[in-house]
Amino acid sequence: LKVIDRAIQVFGGAGVSDDVPLALMYAHMRTLRLADGPDEVHKMTIARQELRRRDPQWGRR
Repeated sequence: LKVIDRAIQVFGGAGVSDDVPLALMYAHMRTLRLADGPDEVHKMTIARQELRRRDPQWGRR
């Protein structure tokens, strides 16, 4: 997402026009991030899995 955002900045007004595919790429990446879920949710899921791996009873007391 950062790379596409930077490319849009470099292209200026053309970056958000239909002349280059950057605006469409940006829209697709934003949609994908929303569909995949917030990063915070993924971090919490990984943290829970790691804590349970160390202590199988974690979170169940």
